[in-house]
Amino acid sequence: KLRVMGRMQQLIRIDFETPPSREVLASKLADFRASLPSCDVVILSDYGKGGLTHISRMIRLARAAGKKVLVDPKGDDWSRYRGASIITPNRNELRAVVGTWKSEADMARRVGRLRRSLKLEALLVTLGGDGMTLYTEGKALHVPADVREVYDVSGAGDTVIAALGSMLAAGVRLEQAVRIANRAGGIKVTKLGTAVVSRKELFG
Repeated sequence: KLRVMGRMQQLIRIDFETPPSREVLASKLADFRASLPSCDVVILSDYGKGGLTHISRMIRLARAAGKKVLVDPKGDDWSRYRGASIITPNRNELRAVVGTWKSEADMARRVGRLRRSLKLEALLVTLGGDGMTLYTEGKALHVPADVREVYDVSGAGDTVIAALGSMLAAGVRLEQAVRIANRAGGIKVTKLGTAVVSRKELFG
């Protein structure tokens, strides 16, 4: 990825990419299988570039090994994520799959149908400056965004899912893990580029 900056802000991003070969994909799937025993939580970030061609199989392997699986989705066909624990779309990604909702109640109904059809434990929708909403069976928990000056949103979604996965791996309850992930995303957007959020910043 080549990020073109101007006056300390990202203007455009230019991607140079080549789809991975079948041999590379097979090798990475073998690496994934070998790494499962040492993992507490599996995070799969789908960028739609071909690296997660075997994501359905990876989810099945991880769930069979008793691991929670978090997915950052891409595209409008989420059937390949069926059986994951949690999916973390942003508002636009969700709209591309469930359509445009007319109200919060309508959104909750659409999310509920999607969550059940994909056999998910939960679905966490990130809403930018409006925070995020966690949908579980019969319940929606909205967490408002921390009031901060947004400097650069690059990597904010990755920060959220990484913080969420880390907290769940540490044994934190889902609702509290979501609040911490929300805080981590809020800290990240105050920094330039795909920056790191430290433990001190998060809990200090």
